[in-house]
Amino acid sequence: MQLVNEKDREKGSQEAQMRRQRSIEILRAHNVPYIEHLPVIETSDRVRIRTADEIAGRAVACLLAIQVACDASSGRSSLKKSRKFFGDKLAEFGVEGFLTHKERKVFREKCTDQEFCSMTWKYEAYWVLLWALGIVERLDYPADACDCDFAINVVADCDSMEAFMAKIRLRDISEILDEADLIFRYDWACVEARIHEEEVPAGLNPDVVFERHCGLNWLIDADGADDWDNVSTNT
Repeated sequence: MQLVNEKDREKGSQEAQMRRQRSIEILRAHNVPYIEHLPVIETSDRVRIRTADEIAGRAVACLLAIQVACDASSGRSSLKKSRKFFGDKLAEFGVEGFLTHKERKVFREKCTDQEFCSMTWKYEAYWVLLWALGIVERLDYPADACDCDFAINVVADCDSMEAFMAKIRLRDISEILDEADLIFRYDWACVEARIHEEEVPAGLNPDVVFERHCGLNWLIDADGADDWDNVSTNT
């Protein structure tokens, strides 16, 4: 257990409160509903700070699994050929060890149409990783899907993991926490709308919001489970 003195605890509390207030100002600007008493998230001294290698490996493995799922869903290529092609890419980039249980299943086992479809939505969580790596300039308001062509090409244009790593400028944890706090509140608004069977507010895309929430919570290991497949996004 990590011991925190009173001065550090007060400093952390101030950081969290200021972060929440900045998020609320953004919500107000977009007319997104919010509640003042929604909890603050953890501060920079209390979260896991992932390395550039860890995030990059997760990103590339995720993208390659998404490509297999997209081919399976669209019928552009036979599943066998797609698995072989992108499996070779896994080896080429040295990221086989980064595959999650669900990603390994996409490569090696029988999947339902829904499982393939769910994997294609991981583009949005992957986009968050590209942002954390400094490859995507900013996370726009979560109303529209990400630029899939760009998302593919940032890896496809590289012939090795070293070439991909050369593009990276890892963001500071404070920037990541700012976005994690904001998406937490966007997701609350989407969940409230769903519970009350109301229209999603302010043009938010709930699927984009959810997947970004997953990506950001994985980046800070918000639930302590370190499980990309099942990230907690409680609101």
